[in-house]
Parts: sequence; C-alpha cells; structure tokens
Amino acid sequence: MSDDDVPSPIDFRDPAQAKAWEATTMTRRPYRTQFFAVFVAAICDQFSQSVSLLELGSGPGHLAERILRHCEVSRYVALDFSAAMHDLARERLGALASKVEFVERDFRATDWPKGLGLFDCVVTMQAAHETRHKRHLPDFLSHARQCLAPGGMLLYCDHYWEAETAKNPQLDVRAEEQPIALRDAGFTRVEKLLDMGGMALFAAINSN
Repeated sequence: MSDDDVPSPIDFRDPAQAKAWEATTMTRRPYRTQFFAVFVAAICDQFSQSVSLLELGSGPGHLAERILRHCEVSRYVALDFSAAMHDLARERLGALASKVEFVERDFRATDWPKGLGLFDCVVTMQAAHETRHKRHLPDFLSHARQCLAPGGMLLYCDHYWEAETAKNPQLDVRAEEQPIALRDAGFTRVEKLLDMGGMALFAAINSN
C-alpha cells in the first residue's frame, strides 16, 4: 500500500473476520439481492449462449451462486486475494464449486490479469474500492478491460461517495464520476442498470 491509501478496517485474509463480514453483509445491505438479480438479467440478456466469466473480488460467493444457478456458464473464474473468502465461497456453493476456478490474486498488483485469458464477461461487486484509494480505479478498470474479449461486457458495481455520510472521499468516487471512469478506460455503451443504497451497477462494452 502507498502512504495515501486508505487502510481497510477488516482483514479479509483472517478467517474469523472474513466470516464475520459474510454474516452481516446481507443484513446491513438487504438490497444486495436486487443487484444479484440485475447481474443475472444483464448476463442472460447479453449472451444467447454459454458464457465465460471472470469475477473480480469474488468474496464468499454470493454473486457466484446466483449467476451459476441462473446463467449458462462455460467457465467461471473467481478471483480474490483472500484464501479465507475462497473457503467460504466453496462452502456456500457446495456442488457448484466444482464449476469454479478459484484464483488467489491481489488486483492491486500490476500484473494480476497475467495468464487468465479472455472472457465474455467480467463482473465485480463491492470490490473496486478495495484497491484502497479512488486514484487506483482507472488502473482497475483498464486491467478488467484487458481480460475481456472484443465485444465482451463488464458489469461494474461499487459504492459511490455521498456527502454527509461516513464514506471516505478518498476511497469512493462521486456517482457522476463512475460512468466517466468507465468511458476513460475505453468502454463504450456505458449504461447504469441499478442505483440503490449508495451503490450503482453499470454495464459497459469492450468495443475493441
């Protein structure tokens, strides 16, 4: 981490802290289920055949479970820097875990996409801010685009900064900056699909 990066209050590599986060996240943000449904709908609407998919910051497998149950997936790669989170995801997914490639990498590193290949779709939810400073968002999005096949779709969801809240303006970009960051990273057809609870979900296309 750089000196100006914002320290995380949670050590997601610690099994006890990872499990505690999983136990409370749906209670604190019950609207997450609506985001899951929109992720699924966007994938099913965009692709008429089985899709190869990379999830960035896959965590305990909440989104993976919903996608694997409702979408035709030929390859699912779950990338997270926490082995503890991967363990929770395997437990949650049960038999579905056999369809998932669990990759332990930190997307704050410059070479995290190396060797992953290209995907039809990249998804990420509540993970981009874990780069721990909003100045890292352009690199995060550019690297995500590197993992997409031409015409592939990114589904990007994260918090945005709101005045008069506890959100850190160094960590989260403003709501109006999210689509700008996607376009600056080279994505086209940027569309907001859902905005709720201080989070927004966008679909964006890799036109190259």
